[in-house]
Amino acid sequence: MSGYIGAEPTNDNTANNGVFSIKDLNELRRDGNLKSATFSCDFVVVGAGGASGSGTPAGGGGGGGVVSSVDNNGGGSSLESALTLSPGVDYHVSIGAGASGNTTVGGGTVFHTIRALGGGSGWDSNQAHEGASGGGGGHAFNYTNYGRSVIGSLNNRENFTGAASIQGYRGSQTSYESYTSTGGGGGAGVNGSITNSGSNGVIVNIAAHGTADVGEVSGSNVYFGGGGGSSTSTSNYTTGGTGGGGTGHTHSNNHGTANTGGGAGAKWNGGSGNGGSGTVVLRYPDHLTCTAGAGVTASAENAESGSLKSIAITAGDGNVSFA
Repeated sequence: MSGYIGAEPTNDNTANNGVFSIKDLNELRRDGNLKSATFSCDFVVVGAGGASGSGTPAGGGGGGGVVSSVDNNGGGSSLESALTLSPGVDYHVSIGAGASGNTTVGGGTVFHTIRALGGGSGWDSNQAHEGASGGGGGHAFNYTNYGRSVIGSLNNRENFTGAASIQGYRGSQTSYESYTSTGGGGGAGVNGSITNSGSNGVIVNIAAHGTADVGEVSGSNVYFGGGGGSSTSTSNYTTGGTGGGGTGHTHSNNHGTANTGGGAGAKWNGGSGNGGSGTVVLRYPDHLTCTAGAGVTASAENAESGSLKSIAITAGDGNVSFA
C-alpha cells in the first residue's frame, strides 16, 4: 500500500486504522478490504407453515409469513428496506419449524431485526387459528370460522419487532353450509375466498439459486407461503397453494414443503398434516463471505448478477457473520 499520510495504515478483520489516501481507500473498497464499511443486504424471511386440522372434517393450514426487501411482501404490504450490516458482526438467525399436530401454529423465523410469523392451523372441531396467514374454515354451520391474519387484525403492530407489516391473508371458507368440504388455508399472496383450495404464496425472486434450494418454483418465479388444501368427503384432491402448500383429500394429506413456509393439506377422516419449515435468503456484495455458525444449516454461497452473492439458510438457531 502506498500514498499514506503519517504512520502507515493497518488492517485487520474488523477495522482499517490510520489515515488513508483516496487511492488507497478506492483500492481497499475495490478489493473488499475496507473492513469498517457497512453494506446493504437484501433478504426474504419466511415463517413456517401451520398444521391442518385433524378432525372430520378439517381445514387446511395457513402459510407462513413472508417479510422481504425484494419483489413482494406477504399480505400485500409495502416492501421492507434492505438491512445495513457490518463485517465481523454476529447476526442472529432462527428458522421456524413446521407446525406438527392439530391446532398448532407454525414456528416464527428471525434474522437480525426481522421476524416472520408462522401460519395458523386449519379448522378442527370448533375453530381455525390465526397466524401470519390464517387456517382454513370449517363446514356446515361453521363455514365462516376461518383463521385471520394475526397482524392484519391487530392495532398494536408495533409490538411485533421487525414485523410491523401484514405478512399474509386470512384463511378461506367453503360455500354456504357446505357438508362436503372445508376451507383452504390462507396464503401470503392471495386473500382468502370461498374455496377448498389453499391460497397462493408470494413471488420473491431474490436469488437465482432459489430454484434449487428453497421456495416452490413455478415457471420462472419462486413462491413462498402457500396455504394447504382442505379435506373433502369426495374422492377429488384439493389443491395446495403455490408456495409449498400441501394438497388435501379424503383419506390422505400432504405436508407443507420444507423451506417454503407452506401450510399443511388436510384429510377428511382425521390425522393432521405438518406445515413446511421456514427459511431465510440473503443477498449481499460479492466481495464478502457469509459464514454460518454452529447450529445453523446453510447452502453454499451463489453468484448473482450485479456483483452480488446469495445464501439460503434452511435450518437451525445461531449466528451468521460476514467477512
